[in-house]
Amino acid sequence: MGYSGGVEHGLWQRCRGVAESIPLPEPFGIPALAEALALRRGRPIELMPLSGPESSLCGVLVTTDRADYIGYPVATTALHQQHIVLHEIGHLLCGHTGGSGPSRPLSPALTTRLPEELVRRVLGRSGYTERQEQEAELVASLALHRALHRPRFRAVGQFADQVGRLRYVFGLPSRRDAARRG
Repeated sequence: MGYSGGVEHGLWQRCRGVAESIPLPEPFGIPALAEALALRRGRPIELMPLSGPESSLCGVLVTTDRADYIGYPVATTALHQQHIVLHEIGHLLCGHTGGSGPSRPLSPALTTRLPEELVRRVLGRSGYTERQEQEAELVASLALHRALHRPRFRAVGQFADQVGRLRYVFGLPSRRDAARRG
């Protein structure tokens, strides 16, 4: 049975739960996200910008005994970089271990920093199953949507009326009006 644009209900529910568990910092930023997630997981997550032809437009996740390393391309937009890192975080949080497909060679930027004997698994675009790819992509999309569309400030109690009046004075839609349109 299809759900949300053809995505099956079980996949949607699993990915939504994973995406909602990601500790999104305020303001949202990838370095702060990696730090918050590392604290929660109890192990370092190191972000590694990748340049050159070997990075193309995708990320890489390398898990070692010491830390998790997420490589992401620098030759793309900031929004795309965020999505790529969240995609790799999706693989990490879903517990993906890679598929049986041929693995892509690692970027020299990664291999010079990681002793080969420590690398337990590498998740590259060609190394996941189709289901793992769908999960990571959906987790990334849901988490990024959550980060970019959450309310920045929510007035409560005695201040809610005052904020509502200020919104009216400056010609801004009320939260209620925005919710009806959106």
